[in-house]
Amino acid sequence: MSQRTVLEGAAPWPIQVSAMVPHAPSAFPSEGAQHLFYEVHLTNFSGSPIPLRRLDVINGDAPAAAPLASFSAEALAALTRTVGHEDRAALMPIPAGGTQIVFVEVKIREGQAVPRHLVHRISIGDGTIVMAAIPVRRAVKLLGRPVAGGDWIAADGPGSDPDNHHRRGLFISNGSLTDSRRLAIDWKVIRNGQSYSGDAHAAASYFAYGRPLLAVGDAKVVRAEDGHPDNPAGHGADFHPAEPITIDNVGGNLIVLDLGDGQYAHYFHLKTGSFRVRVGDHVRKGQVIGAIGASGDAREPHVHLEVTDARETLAGEGLPYVIDHYSVMDPKTGVRSPRSGQLPLDGMIIDFGT
Repeated sequence: MSQRTVLEGAAPWPIQVSAMVPHAPSAFPSEGAQHLFYEVHLTNFSGSPIPLRRLDVINGDAPAAAPLASFSAEALAALTRTVGHEDRAALMPIPAGGTQIVFVEVKIREGQAVPRHLVHRISIGDGTIVMAAIPVRRAVKLLGRPVAGGDWIAADGPGSDPDNHHRRGLFISNGSLTDSRRLAIDWKVIRNGQSYSGDAHAAASYFAYGRPLLAVGDAKVVRAEDGHPDNPAGHGADFHPAEPITIDNVGGNLIVLDLGDGQYAHYFHLKTGSFRVRVGDHVRKGQVIGAIGASGDAREPHVHLEVTDARETLAGEGLPYVIDHYSVMDPKTGVRSPRSGQLPLDGMIIDFGT
């Protein structure tokens, strides 16, 4: 959605930067706060670079109150990507004709109302842009666990680390820029800090390999694509996929469930021949639908799970949801703390129970 911008101050001409939030955020609860993950796109239509100095997120229902979140130039350096440039430690100006994307995370502490609208005040160049209010979506789906048992790590789960490849997973499909992976999680099993025991290149050495996958809700199977081989495990230069990675097989063997209300659960990297369902089947929450493998763009066995608003791979917007029950495990003590109706954050160790 595009936003009208208003210039504050006495500059003779408006700042020639288009500011927009393409996808309105939805709030989800986790660890004592409501979380909002979304992006602000800034495009410089002038012929000179323009520095981004600050971004304030304001409660649109109470604009005179203190900002919900404020990001200085130093903080923005870790949250901003300049399209066509490598990310840098220091925030570079928005290039002439260029675009910067700010990956925003707002935390609203427990007990504080989630606003119906957000307003963004952006200090840029020698002036300030105040964006028109954007809505905050209110409802998220309550889903079940995707796997069973303990020692699961929410790898590259919801978070703002610059190295989180899901959070910055922007992709263009048929001319549309989306981030289906915005809140995706790679579920792996970790024991004593390792995801495997034995031969690091053998898929069967990984604790997650072959573990059953469960339907996260009552749903209809709308995609089920099998037949891709498992990769030998390897990261970086040591990754040698069993077949060339293309848009058609990036998810490997996959299952997509229609959860209703225009939302779809995508399971990627399943084990060949493990499918228990086919297209058109209706499944119940908790039903086994397949098993974890290492097919597609998988460096090691795991399941990539995301919920989006499209059934096609990498074509929709990533949506939040909450899981009915799980426990957070302290990796040092092994103590489990129960949670209900929340979504795990990046790096948490989770016990889903038996």
